[in-house]
Amino acid sequence: MSVQAISEAEAALAHLERLTEVLRAGGWIVEVAAHADRWPSALVANPEMRGLNENVIAVLEQPAGSWAYFYGWGERICPCAEPEAAAAALARVLSARRDA
Repeated sequence: MSVQAISEAEAALAHLERLTEVLRAGGWIVEVAAHADRWPSALVANPEMRGLNENVIAVLEQPAGSWAYFYGWGERICPCAEPEAAAAALARVLSARRDA
């Protein structure tokens, strides 16, 4: 019987892909990067103003052993089990002010 081990980077990428599906369904622009020498990340951009963008990563939190989404600067967004909540948080951060 063969056993396939999934690396943490592959698991992180899978979480980012779930978030990407939710974001793209909401009209957001998302580019996922999974280079061999770097941790997977997703660049999320406001479709109306592409200059409003954020990097997102998925990280295995210790000691709980659960996954969470984080902004590129290190602030936690929410658990990876809640991609819709992460998408809502990103939408708030990346929304262009309409009252200006």
